[in-house]
Amino acid sequence: MRTLNSISSLLSAVGLPARYAGKGVLLVAVLTAGVAAGAVAPAVMGQDDATPVASDVLVPDCGAIAPGVGAEPFTRTELFFGTTRPDDSTVTDEEWNAFLDEEITPRFPAGLTVLMGDGQFENASGEIIEEESIVLILLYPVDDTGKSSDLIEEIRDAYETAFEQESVLRADDGVPVCASF
Repeated sequence: MRTLNSISSLLSAVGLPARYAGKGVLLVAVLTAGVAAGAVAPAVMGQDDATPVASDVLVPDCGAIAPGVGAEPFTRTELFFGTTRPDDSTVTDEEWNAFLDEEITPRFPAGLTVLMGDGQFENASGEIIEEESIVLILLYPVDDTGKSSDLIEEIRDAYETAFEQESVLRADDGVPVCASF
């Protein structure tokens, strides 16, 4: 009963109802609680040999999580590119493809994913702008996080300059994932 109360308390601490006490959600809750508290405790699901790469990031034991598939720890970053310029013209497919070929692929030649979508944002003057958007998903080795972060910032700066954008939204996942190819 004490274990169930502890699990319920942990889930409650990260804002989840107790009915989500399954192993997968518990693992996410434990990782979320640890990261939120700034703790590095490699005792998640028996990961006694997990290696912290920063003060608040726990590297998963990919051999235990995904045995036999050669998985390695990767960091995930998503970039959201708006396609409407201040003069209401849009970034064309040809312009995007040239930007992808010249600015993004050379920085991340190992691979990436591009998704097309519909988005909206509030601009600096408070107006809601609806526009087509492009989502770039990058996975890169945890060991390369610092270098990759710098390259990502170069991409954001280049796009903002080339296409007169206020910003490019960046979303970084704070928990490394195990990926295999």
